[in-house]
Amino acid sequence: MSADTVKVTIQPYGRRIEVKKGTDLLEAVRLAGIIIRSVCGGKGDCGKCKVIVRSGEVKHDYDPKSKLLTPDELSSGYVLACQARVLTDCEVFIPPETRVEAQKIQMDVLLPRISPDPAVKKVYIPSDEVVGGGLADAVGRRLGVPVEVEPEAAREAGELAIESPSGLTAVVNVHDGARAFAVEEGDTRTRAYGLAVDIGTTKIVVYLVDLVTGRILGSASDYNAQIAYGEDVVSRIAYAMDVRDGLKVLQRAVVETINRLASKLASEHGISTSEIYDVCVGGNTVMTYLFVGRDPSPLLETKVKVEIPREPFIERAADLGLEVNRGASVYCLPSAGRFLGGDAVGDILVSGMYRSSDVSLLIDIGTNVEVVLGCDAWLLSTTAAAGPAFEGWGVRYGMRAITGAIDSVKIDPETLKASYTVIGNVKPRGICGSGLIDLLSEMFRHGIIDTLGKINRKLSSPYIREGIDGYEYVVVPREEAGIDSDIVITEKDIANLIDAKSAACAAVAVLMKKMKLGVDDIGNVYICGAFGRYINPNSAMAIGLIPEFTRAKITYIGNGSVGGAYLTLVSRRYREDAVKVAKMITYYDLLKDADFMDEYLAGFVLPGKKELFPTWWEASRKKRRQLTS
Repeated sequence: MSADTVKVTIQPYGRRIEVKKGTDLLEAVRLAGIIIRSVCGGKGDCGKCKVIVRSGEVKHDYDPKSKLLTPDELSSGYVLACQARVLTDCEVFIPPETRVEAQKIQMDVLLPRISPDPAVKKVYIPSDEVVGGGLADAVGRRLGVPVEVEPEAAREAGELAIESPSGLTAVVNVHDGARAFAVEEGDTRTRAYGLAVDIGTTKIVVYLVDLVTGRILGSASDYNAQIAYGEDVVSRIAYAMDVRDGLKVLQRAVVETINRLASKLASEHGISTSEIYDVCVGGNTVMTYLFVGRDPSPLLETKVKVEIPREPFIERAADLGLEVNRGASVYCLPSAGRFLGGDAVGDILVSGMYRSSDVSLLIDIGTNVEVVLGCDAWLLSTTAAAGPAFEGWGVRYGMRAITGAIDSVKIDPETLKASYTVIGNVKPRGICGSGLIDLLSEMFRHGIIDTLGKINRKLSSPYIREGIDGYEYVVVPREEAGIDSDIVITEKDIANLIDAKSAACAAVAVLMKKMKLGVDDIGNVYICGAFGRYINPNSAMAIGLIPEFTRAKITYIGNGSVGGAYLTLVSRRYREDAVKVAKMITYYDLLKDADFMDEYLAGFVLPGKKELFPTWWEASRKKRRQLTS
């Protein structure tokens, strides 16, 4: 070890790594192959990368005015990993609330029934036909179109035609023309496989699909390894732009995750990865750019209009580093704009709203809220920055839907004590999005907070008290928690959640107003996204996250991004529809609409405008009258 390096021991993992003096602890942990929470990507804004320095010396550039660490935490040796630079050999401990463990990943999707017509076809050819007339002619006669044969496939076909009396099978991609890219000995027409992939900002989901039958053989998921370089798209773009070879690092990280999941699925189902002939991918615009290795910096441009091609990216799998058949193609669902990617196009494909004369609303609540309103004649969309609060940003004990997160809440109206369920059935460490929505709803229903989100000081309860950030409600007492403190929600937390839900509802309200529609005019509501499947719609309407649609059928479509990837993998018609949908969508910029601010501010009085929440608005006022009488 040189004089310029120090050793960092990371517990409870028992890992030791040597780093240069001055390296921040977040980078040291990352280099040790450990992922911890870092919502802001190491800027010191979120306060989620808390670690405990047990020994050694670090330089902690922390501003006490931020209140990201409590006085008790500071006295116990807590530091923000991104703001603590190592000066000597040290030992750090990653507390439970900072660890990234198993996430409640949405892999299921409600798919329409379709007849398989994939872009990859297998064609059996007797050996004598290849010897007599060549592979291109033999395949072309069977498909009825001219066929281009790749040189490697032509060479192998010539050898197999002479050596194999059982004939051969050509593997042909017919998405745009016909390209024979592989040949196999004998008749292998019953063995053809593909991957449908959702590249999320946080997680990656992979389906292994039988291209002959259209059946999903298995699914697997894991964190997107890019999360080690920032939890949101802005921090990923910054890493790609500011760090040498940053784009290559991010591209390799996502590809390695996909390769690992694909290998696992192939092994489980007794197939070779060389039998995977096609890959279809859904993801937001930034994730798609990073996956194919395109410079994402134009996506942050605000001074000039940036045109996004509303066509799919089609790449060679081998060029991207995917470990599948060397001639396989990768089809990325087209984006509809900077803020509306292939994942949103996938949601729309799965919902079928673009084929219905009924007006439907699709809402995807994730890192951002994406809203699409429309029917078979038109599609209007927008986005709002609402998701971060529901994924833990700005909420002291907020966290993603991982092991230890409270995901649903009920409050006893008599005792005001909270009961809850926890992902993984362990002691709670924090509260994820669906739990926060339930909690806010229950506090509002039972008069713990008023219409402005302020905690009722007149209630006498051991669960209501004054804390360092003002009044707070105790959700989980310390003795029941999986961390060394009470789990509370503060008025500051509540204000951030109300801000987020108001932005989401305002996005919906503005689109409806733009098209002169009311809540009674919406026939279908499709909910999808990172935790959309787990949201209680009554709770969402009670707090004003989504309007109270009086006659709409509410459908959870699940992970529409992987669903769209699946549909385009097994059906060429859906590839045509994907381009059609991307070009149908008109993106509406909320920041240029004067009504957005009015709708947004209206949401700060729970649940929101009376015309959007007729039942909940009246019920909340009745409860308020009861409490003040």
